Amino acid sequence: MFLMLKKFKGLFLNKTAKFDFEEQIVSIDDRKFTLRKAIQKDAIQFMDIQETIYPIPVPWPIDIVRMEIDNKNALYLSLVENNRVIAFIGISLGDKTESHITNLAVHADYQTMGIGHLLLNEAFDYCRNRTYQKMSLEVDVTNDSALALYEAFGFKVRTVHKKYYFRNHHDAWEMIVDL
Repeated sequence: MFLMLKKFKGLFLNKTAKFDFEEQIVSIDDRKFTLRKAIQKDAIQFMDIQETIYPIPVPWPIDIVRMEIDNKNALYLSLVENNRVIAFIGISLGDKTESHITNLAVHADYQTMGIGHLLLNEAFDYCRNRTYQKMSLEVDVTNDSALALYEAFGFKVRTVHKKYYFRNHHDAWEMIVDL
């Protein structure tokens, strides 16, 4: 748990936005979505998404979600359909060479549509364009669908964090990929 909380150490510092993102329309199977930088009012919908895919308690409480959206060393993107956030991704960009996916979640009703691929492709492009060399993340060792997605993008296990997740005490694989 302490390792996970260590990632939040810079949350209370200056919250001036550092990483811009230009809103865009994206299509998946002839459905149109808006991909934009997350805003504070998205936090409640982020919680709703987490509740559809994780057992209670959800991994991140709303106060942490709100702080992360404002974190000057991170970029959070929301995928929106009909004014409803249906997926999001968070990228920590505090390290100048290694970006870090802090969270990627797709509402249960929208899974298996390729949205995770779309969000990871956006994260890869964003980080490559800013000369990041690597991208890392942690994933629950029991989350087979997430593991398959990350492995499809070339992520490899760097290390194992024992009992990383406080809600279920599962181990996490820290994974990394060269950009």
